[in-house]
Amino acid sequence: MSDNKKSTDPGLSAAERKAQRSREAQEAIADLERAQRSFQENRERLREERLRREEAAGAMLYPAPELPDDTLVEEVRFSTRIRNALNAAGMKTIGEVRETSDDNLLSLQDLGPSSISYLREALGLPSTDGVRPLDKKPT
Repeated sequence: MSDNKKSTDPGLSAAERKAQRSREAQEAIADLERAQRSFQENRERLREERLRREEAAGAMLYPAPELPDDTLVEEVRFSTRIRNALNAAGMKTIGEVRETSDDNLLSLQDLGPSSISYLREALGLPSTDGVRPLDKKPT
């Protein structure tokens, strides 16, 4: 607001209040437009930075059975949770993931049966441990 008077001041006449409300509305609209411009500029700047980073890092690969064993986990489009769990376990390549048993993968924090099933399916491998206890039918 450019001055200290508000449209709610009791000393203003109806015409003055109306004029003041109009100025306040115009200022609010101008503030909103500035905020939207700033948001769009920041959004575009962040998008350009992300594209530069992705270009510098190279193309991400989708998980597939055809991936060579020496492919780095960081180069594959796994979910952040799966990638972080594999990195925390020290697994750097797809070959290490393929060689690791389901029980060892299950012991990793943040990896559950569905994540392991996804990894096995995406990398084209059957479970290394055979039938899982959850898959057995009651006898």
